Amino acid sequence: MTTEQHVKELKEQGWTRVDTVPGEWVALVLNDDHTAYGGTLWRRGSDGFDYSEGCTAGHPVSAEYPHEMAGLRIAALIQEENAA
Repeated sequence: MTTEQHVKELKEQGWTRVDTVPGEWVALVLNDDHTAYGGTLWRRGSDGFDYSEGCTAGHPVSAEYPHEMAGLRIAALIQEENAA
Protein backbone atom coordinates (compact mmCIF):
# COMPACT_ATOMS: atom_id res chain seq x y z
CA MET A 1 0.00 0.00 0.00
CA THR A 2 1.38 3.41 -0.91
CA THR A 3 1.53 6.26 1.60
CA GLU A 4 -1.16 8.12 -0.34
CA GLN A 5 -3.48 5.09 -0.22
CA HIS A 6 -2.82 4.79 3.50
CA VAL A 7 -3.65 8.47 4.06
CA LYS A 8 -6.98 7.98 2.30
CA GLU A 9 -7.74 5.05 4.62
CA LEU A 10 -6.94 7.11 7.72
CA LYS A 11 -9.73 9.61 7.00
CA GLU A 12 -10.35 11.69 10.13
CA GLN A 13 -8.67 9.46 12.70
CA GLY A 14 -5.23 10.91 12.07
CA TRP A 15 -3.20 7.92 13.29
CA THR A 16 -2.73 4.22 12.62
CA ARG A 17 -2.42 1.47 15.21
CA VAL A 18 0.54 -0.82 14.59
CA ASP A 19 0.80 -3.81 16.93
CA THR A 20 4.46 -4.48 17.69
CA VAL A 21 4.56 -7.27 20.30
CA PRO A 22 1.78 -8.69 22.49
CA GLY A 23 0.59 -5.95 24.85
CA GLU A 24 2.40 -3.17 22.96
CA TRP A 25 1.44 -0.97 20.01
CA VAL A 26 2.38 2.27 18.28
CA ALA A 27 0.03 5.09 17.30
CA LEU A 28 1.70 6.04 14.02
CA VAL A 29 1.24 9.61 12.73
CA LEU A 30 2.20 11.08 9.34
CA ASN A 31 3.56 14.59 9.06
CA ASP A 32 1.56 17.21 7.12
CA ASP A 33 3.24 16.56 3.77
CA HIS A 34 3.04 12.75 4.19
CA THR A 35 6.79 12.21 3.93
CA ALA A 36 7.63 10.95 7.43
CA TYR A 37 6.18 9.18 10.47
CA GLY A 38 6.28 9.90 14.18
CA GLY A 39 4.29 8.31 16.95
CA THR A 40 3.60 7.18 20.49
CA LEU A 41 4.45 3.80 22.00
CA TRP A 42 1.70 2.28 24.15
CA ARG A 43 1.92 -0.66 26.56
CA ARG A 44 -0.90 -2.58 28.26
CA GLY A 45 -0.69 -2.27 32.05
CA SER A 46 -1.54 -4.99 34.56
CA ASP A 47 -4.87 -3.21 35.10
CA GLY A 48 -5.82 -3.77 31.44
CA PHE A 49 -5.44 -0.13 30.38
CA ASP A 50 -2.91 1.13 27.80
CA TYR A 51 -0.25 3.60 28.98
CA SER A 52 2.11 5.74 26.94
CA GLU A 53 5.76 4.72 27.10
CA GLY A 54 6.80 7.87 25.24
CA CYS A 55 6.65 9.54 21.87
CA THR A 56 8.96 10.72 19.14
CA ALA A 57 10.18 14.28 18.79
CA GLY A 58 8.87 15.14 15.36
CA HIS A 59 8.65 12.61 12.55
CA PRO A 60 11.97 10.70 12.39
CA VAL A 61 10.99 7.76 10.13
CA SER A 62 10.59 8.05 6.35
CA ALA A 63 7.12 7.41 4.93
CA GLU A 64 8.78 5.35 2.21
CA TYR A 65 8.62 2.46 4.70
CA PRO A 66 5.39 0.45 4.96
CA HIS A 67 3.48 1.57 8.04
CA GLU A 68 4.07 -1.78 9.82
CA MET A 69 7.84 -1.37 9.48
CA ALA A 70 7.66 2.31 10.43
CA GLY A 71 5.73 1.38 13.58
CA LEU A 72 8.41 -1.11 14.61
CA ARG A 73 11.11 1.52 14.06
CA ILE A 74 9.19 4.10 16.09
CA ALA A 75 8.87 1.56 18.95
CA ALA A 76 12.62 0.86 18.82
CA LEU A 77 13.50 4.57 18.85
CA ILE A 78 11.32 5.23 21.90
CA GLN A 79 12.66 2.18 23.74
CA GLU A 80 16.25 3.27 23.00
CA GLU A 81 15.51 6.77 24.31
CA ASN A 82 13.88 5.38 27.47
CA ALA A 83 16.89 3.14 28.11
CA ALA A 84 19.38 6.04 27.88
